[in-house]
Amino acid sequence: MKRTAFILLASLFVLTSCVYESGVSEAYSKYRFKDGVTTVSVPGWVIHLAAGIGDLEDNERDLLQSIDRVKVIAVEDDNLNARVNLHDEFYKKISEKKDYEQLLVVREQDENVTIFGRMDESVIEEMVILVGGDDNALIYVKGEIRPELLNNYMDLSKPNRFLSLGH
Repeated sequence: MKRTAFILLASLFVLTSCVYESGVSEAYSKYRFKDGVTTVSVPGWVIHLAAGIGDLEDNERDLLQSIDRVKVIAVEDDNLNARVNLHDEFYKKISEKKDYEQLLVVREQDENVTIFGRMDESVIEEMVILVGGDDNALIYVKGEIRPELLNNYMDLSKPNRFLSLGH
């Protein structure tokens, strides 16, 4: 009986942790082992641990406590950056998913940035930040983020650093 309960609990954990985010999972699978690409996946417990032990202001701690998972893909190699455009490659796949809406769009000559979000009433449950052009990155954030927590970190006057976690 204990073994059956353990197997059911483990299966439930595995199934709930393998959520498929259209575009995000594809990008992560495609680029995670490529030379010149940095991929990072941070589970919520690590983020919450950092929020508890870091020297942070209250709003920074609240923001970290509201995040359950982060995945990052960043193209670091200049040659690869010249050949790929993550924004062009995954924009359509993410925007076609009707659960996501565009929260912010920045278009410049050499850079495109789109922030998609999936909201439930007053919180952002998922955010996808898609960057393409001279720099390429895809950042996926899952949690229950109140939009007012992000207000202190958004600076629309600087499109190349509109989201800054280091004041």
